[in-house]
Amino acid sequence: MARGTLTETHPLFQYVETITRLDVVPCNQCGSQDVHPFLPSNGLGLVQCANCRLVFVGSRPEASDLYALYDESYFHNDESGIVGYSHYLKDEANIRKTFARRLRRLEQFVQPGKLLDVGCAAGFFLDEAHKHGWQVQGVDVSNFVVQYARERFGYDVRQGSLLDQDYPTGDYDLVTLWDVIEHVPDPKAYIAEIATLLKPGGILSLATPDIESIPARLTGTRWVGYKLSEEHVYYFSQQTLSRLLESAGFEIVRVQHVGKYVTLRLFLDRLSMYSSLLASLLSRAERAFKLSEWSLLVNPLDIISITARKR
Repeated sequence: MARGTLTETHPLFQYVETITRLDVVPCNQCGSQDVHPFLPSNGLGLVQCANCRLVFVGSRPEASDLYALYDESYFHNDESGIVGYSHYLKDEANIRKTFARRLRRLEQFVQPGKLLDVGCAAGFFLDEAHKHGWQVQGVDVSNFVVQYARERFGYDVRQGSLLDQDYPTGDYDLVTLWDVIEHVPDPKAYIAEIATLLKPGGILSLATPDIESIPARLTGTRWVGYKLSEEHVYYFSQQTLSRLLESAGFEIVRVQHVGKYVTLRLFLDRLSMYSSLLASLLSRAERAFKLSEWSLLVNPLDIISITARKR
């Protein structure tokens, strides 16, 4: 694991210690088995395809074991630099601000219609889209957040993999995957399924860590994008993502690095991974002026978002 280990008292420890890994898997994008180690010093077991350059966890658990990670402790734990979130539900205001900003930009390409959010978590994006006039549905593998979204908002939110659902084909104007594609065991199948669900001319938009970004290259094993190898199983670049989408019948209409609204406290926590001295100095000001919950938009240019139109 990057940047530390889980202690025996941590709620995710038992899960991580008991999973059984499969042998090295072939490249999901091109099927090649010609892979070589990628940044082995981070301990995540990453490999890179020699043919198409996709980076992924070389051996991993079964899909059912991967999905078992996403229980309540994933969304509220004290090891978010390694896995999950510090407190996803408590950070609702910042998450909503991030999603509202992304939605406004998406509506340059598609008018409100029928939306499916894959990996919808607690439903905050669904609710923001509903306020904009969208008909919304969501799906997530986590029973914890699915139940939360259903009970709080009453939206049609299903639990499980996208590939196990029976959504109508050619029915959606927009499908979104925010910080999802790096988690799924079969990204190629997900994108192919989304292509069948979208109307001709429909829009797919996703965001994911960019392994070829300048921050990722400069910081190496300290890059915040590296997560527990049971969480992030694929690491994409603009090149590998574009190839994946284009091979499924999409035309790329926009590529950009996107930011997120975060609290100053979280920003300083992440900054400490790169510069403990600078983070310590700024933390003094944070405490002196009681700014820990202050919200700011942070864009370190290492999260890539691609919007694509179904041909």
